[in-house]
Amino acid sequence: MTMMANSSVNVPAGTTITAPNGTIITVSGSSDTVITQPGAVVRVPAGATGPANDIVTTGYASGNGLSTSALSVTSLAGSATTNLYPADGTGAAAILWGGGHLAMDSSNDVILSDRGSLRKVTQAGVVTTLTTQGFWDGVAIDPSGAFYGSGNASGIATPSVVWRALLQKFSASGAYQQLFTNWESSSTNTSDGFGGLVMDSRGALFLADAVSNRIVKFNVDSNTWAIFAGSGASGNQDGPGTAATFTLDQMPDLAIDSNDNLYVRSADAVRKIAPDGTVTTIASQLPATGAIAIDKSGNIYTAGYQAIIRITSGGSVASYPFTNTTDFITSLVTDRNGNVYAGTRGFGAQIFRINFADQ
Repeated sequence: MTMMANSSVNVPAGTTITAPNGTIITVSGSSDTVITQPGAVVRVPAGATGPANDIVTTGYASGNGLSTSALSVTSLAGSATTNLYPADGTGAAAILWGGGHLAMDSSNDVILSDRGSLRKVTQAGVVTTLTTQGFWDGVAIDPSGAFYGSGNASGIATPSVVWRALLQKFSASGAYQQLFTNWESSSTNTSDGFGGLVMDSRGALFLADAVSNRIVKFNVDSNTWAIFAGSGASGNQDGPGTAATFTLDQMPDLAIDSNDNLYVRSADAVRKIAPDGTVTTIASQLPATGAIAIDKSGNIYTAGYQAIIRITSGGSVASYPFTNTTDFITSLVTDRNGNVYAGTRGFGAQIFRINFADQ
């Protein structure tokens, strides 16, 4: 059916709503409310035989519910036309290389790895380079304001160059330190040691090991590391710890919620890793990407080509058109206010702030 103005309809889980602006929501669970616009098309598949206890309505401009309204998007920093010769500056005058990982500090500044350097973008769009020491990829921040990064260093060996994986720390006072040097090495893969990095509530660091399709845990205090989840084989098998398999993107983000659950994109799926290492699948049949983030309400965000995808804590999946750039979204992060930040790579490289109508 096509929704008229000031109308409502009750639907079962499995229903899809396509708004006039191109937003598509697939309802999951029960007692959900979807706020949409007149002209939206509601489709109930034949297999959706459960109770019709979800509501689709055009009777509210805003309110509690999942909205199909267009995203509100602001370009914080970065040129839309070039990523050559990275330079500090404000707004479009700053030049970013792009393709790195994003993190959010306690001041709501975006911290990012950018062509191996560690950089900061304020809410006013001011870009500064924090350090060029080391080669930064994944980024995590501890309560003291110290930055941690995944990455590697190259060393000459016979007969070829060896890339030595390590973690690194840049303290709030500006001291640089290498950690877990040579925890992994490769003579063939320049991305050895790369991947999204997060810190849990106990100070342990977790890496989405892009090369080896696994999640690795590092205990900084004891200087020990271990495989936390994933056998190393490619796949999407759920299960406990190393019985599970992942197929990670070349630059996989890693997200963590307030209960220390980890989230990662694995091929077309969003996967959850519990604190005991048990892996489950949250959603599948999504566009392939490595970008993922989670907000304080438990909503998960990932990306497609010119799309931001949100998976609510109730399991509903919404795909929002993101037409502000034709560049690829390579990383996502959220702030304490529920805003989402996207980093891109392509003709230019930018940092975007994204707000949803129902937040």
